[in-house]
Amino acid sequence: MSREGARDQMSPSGALMDTPEAEFNARDYRPINSRDINHLKEMAEQSPRKRYRFCLHSSHEHFTQEMIICLHGFNYFQPHRHPIQRSESYHMIEGEMDVYLFNDTGECLDTITLSASGKRYKEEDTYFMYRLSAPLYHLMIPRSEWTIYHEVLTGPWDKETVVEYASFAPSEEDAGEVVSYIARITGSTIEELTK
Repeated sequence: MSREGARDQMSPSGALMDTPEAEFNARDYRPINSRDINHLKEMAEQSPRKRYRFCLHSSHEHFTQEMIICLHGFNYFQPHRHPIQRSESYHMIEGEMDVYLFNDTGECLDTITLSASGKRYKEEDTYFMYRLSAPLYHLMIPRSEWTIYHEVLTGPWDKETVVEYASFAPSEEDAGEVVSYIARITGSTIEELTK
């Protein structure tokens, strides 16, 4: 859907619909409450990929791309990186996820466990927020039925220049390869990950 067409369609949360998986804030200020989280969950359940995002900024051109992202069950985002002088952070709101960091050849450099509650592991091994300020490949793996997080990325957003996908990992469309890749990286099946 074009941005022009989206401007005529408001979501129940009072935002501008952008795609079947995203909407933009249309207000000068925007507090977020449990009603908004419930809306995100409803929209994620209806989405073919079981994900939905509420963009707190008003357009792709904004210099701060700030979103609340809701994932229902397992979701795969092909490992990717962002150019130098772009930073990205995740702050957990609900649920848990692991963030895998890779070098250029696909070797895992670190795994960061993020949890809104901090209960999965010992407290010192689990974090509620992380920031990435280098062009490292990263992969997010949801570990709960609902995974909701606040993401901030340096804008503006242009997928062709902001996202470089890793050649060492399968694309999202290659479902069979994704299953094998996730099992190899995590040591778990997709079904086990969000139990």
